[in-house]
Amino acid sequence: MLAMGFLMVPAGAEEEESFSPDLALGFIWKEDGTTLSPQNKLPDEAEAHTTGRAEYDQGILFRSNREATKVGEWTTDEAAYDQSISVDQAIVWWKGKDPDYEAECEWTFKFRVNGGNIDESVVTCSSNGDNLERETWSLGWSYDLVKGDDFGFEVWYEGWEDADIYHDNITYDTGFTVTSKPLSVFKASISGNTVSVEFAEAWPVDWKINLRGNYVMMMGMDGYMADNNKASVSQGTEHEMANGTVATGTVITWDGVTGKDLNVMLHYTQFDHMANDSAEGPIVTLGVVAASSSGGDDSGILGLPGFPLLLAIPAFAFAARRR
Repeated sequence: MLAMGFLMVPAGAEEEESFSPDLALGFIWKEDGTTLSPQNKLPDEAEAHTTGRAEYDQGILFRSNREATKVGEWTTDEAAYDQSISVDQAIVWWKGKDPDYEAECEWTFKFRVNGGNIDESVVTCSSNGDNLERETWSLGWSYDLVKGDDFGFEVWYEGWEDADIYHDNITYDTGFTVTSKPLSVFKASISGNTVSVEFAEAWPVDWKINLRGNYVMMMGMDGYMADNNKASVSQGTEHEMANGTVATGTVITWDGVTGKDLNVMLHYTQFDHMANDSAEGPIVTLGVVAASSSGGDDSGILGLPGFPLLLAIPAFAFAARRR
């Protein structure tokens, strides 16, 4: 009876139920030197470089009296709806610039919300700076954001040599890992050979770029993969979130879909469908199940006109694994 009640919902009614898993999302330092974002570049785009400047007194034989210097401050866009976040980890790809000295460095990360200091942590480098290394440090800060809040980090460096920092690239993921519920999937639909997925984001990104980078994929049985060149991105409808705020959805639509047993895989940085050990798996996988119409056409479930053929079944979601 409950199932039949769901099927009898009028076609124009807005379904506000959403699938909103906890996700560990990477917020990277963007090349502009000010923006912290889950948006990444395409695979063939070069990384950015920022210098951690070493400040010290240079003597005849040695250096002394070093001081920390500010590397920069990176801040997110305003949250589209309330979010409880956990700042789990800091990541820095870096290499020393002076081969005659070891860095023996420290980094200071200052967590800020709406421009105000919340917490900070001083961490020690594991590398001596001779080689390019990816270093990570656990942080463990939590904060409840409301709609319109932004958060960011002020970064300071102290060492005996300048540090060349690699960032804003698929490989060089310098930034911070933050766990929250940044993605809310509302519905998916299939009509003929067209499949669409609608979702809202706390920190919206450009999904046209993500489609070109194959960060989003639709796959099916027998190795089927939908053509992202036949996919489009459009603005969805307004949705009332659980906290009462309103967010506008994003819709990704694929045309010419011919596969069976379809899965839509969403990722913000990259996704390798071969799932080898060098790449992260998808942040969210949606299993797509189409219902058959008793009338033998695509007019709707059980022949109800205007009702989409598909119910989206969120199969599972998991935080992206560490490299």
